[in-house]
Amino acid sequence: MNDIKEKIKQNIHKFDIICLLKLLNAIGYNEQDIIFRSYDSICSQPSLVADIKFYDSPSHWVEIFFNIGLLSAQSPLPSYFRKKMEEIDNYNEFSNFIGFFDHFLIKNYIYNIYPEINPKYFPSWQLTKIRYLKLLNLYSPYTLHWIFQNIFPELTVEIKKTRLTQKLRTNAFMVGTSSLGWESVIGKETSLPIYGRVIVLYSEEEFTPTGKAWPKEIMYRFRKMIAPMLKEYSFPLEIYLTIKSQRRWAKLNKETYIGYDRIKNGGLHHRQIKIFKGVVSEGEDAALGYLGDQ
Repeated sequence: MNDIKEKIKQNIHKFDIICLLKLLNAIGYNEQDIIFRSYDSICSQPSLVADIKFYDSPSHWVEIFFNIGLLSAQSPLPSYFRKKMEEIDNYNEFSNFIGFFDHFLIKNYIYNIYPEINPKYFPSWQLTKIRYLKLLNLYSPYTLHWIFQNIFPELTVEIKKTRLTQKLRTNAFMVGTSSLGWESVIGKETSLPIYGRVIVLYSEEEFTPTGKAWPKEIMYRFRKMIAPMLKEYSFPLEIYLTIKSQRRWAKLNKETYIGYDRIKNGGLHHRQIKIFKGVVSEGEDAALGYLGDQ
């Protein structure tokens, strides 16, 4: 534990404040164990966090010094106030008194710029994000493009409006009771035309930077991140992966030949893989999976 504290202290200038708070929480420091103080200086500093001190006796707590607050170079107090402070004999005691106000001022500042860690405003940040997301029209191509581009930043995303077909299960046909007409269907199911969305993801390589096949990675991210968001919206959706680095396989027919010359009409053709086809609200019953090449 002491080694971790020493590394934190040595690299304190490199920390983002929210990452620092999460790290302190991971090693056992709760909200009530963290004290925020302003760094006493009249010169501007290159980083937000200036220093950190760990205390184990008589209690377990930590003190973080920021280059903001009442005693910092950017102090909101008038300059003559600091001059009066320097004339005080018990300067350290007065500095501790100012630190009492600094703690709450800096804490409120951090909780306002990082609302996800503010339990007063948002008891559950995850629930708040879900509520914000429901304010959007997830059926809109612009919103879908934004969602897929954030989930797949390595790929190029294209959204298309198109006319798809949706299978509809029908009741069994019974002689003498069922009527014939344009609304009647003989069989167990029929296909209805419906407007949906086609999403095409473009990749230069077949594998991710970590060596995982893109079709499996897309299925994993879609099932874990996107499908729960779209589950309440019942609309047909198709997702394709287009791999640009692969050529079409050579085929022998009347117009092609093998020899020293290149195959006739053997130009570059991208490989397209169907990832998903169905209605997201159907959950796991939808055709989610590697359905083959097209």
